[in-house]
Amino acid sequence: MNLTQFKRNADSDSYHLKFSDGLEFDITTKELRDNCPCAGCKGEEVLLHKYEPSNKQPVSEQGYLLEKAEPVGSYAIKLAWKDGHDTGIYSWDFLHKLASKITKQNFTNEP
Repeated sequence: MNLTQFKRNADSDSYHLKFSDGLEFDITTKELRDNCPCAGCKGEEVLLHKYEPSNKQPVSEQGYLLEKAEPVGSYAIKLAWKDGHDTGIYSWDFLHKLASKITKQNFTNEP
């Protein structure tokens, strides 16, 4: 499964993602940044030890402005934010799972 489209929605702070298996969804820049998978944001596990990020700062307004997106090989996309944060590598699998999670949350939160 591959990401086949990553396109900014017109007049919006959201992006349309499309996958080779047919899944399509829109995601806001806030959802992308708040779910950044880098070790500095989410921590990491090394040799069965979980490390939580220390001194994690709240994201500034600039931190939700996407400055650049570039492919990483044929498996991921690296996002760079206006506040200088650029260590998040979003694999296709991670984005697909995030899409499913967000879609499910939105569906269950509807009246």
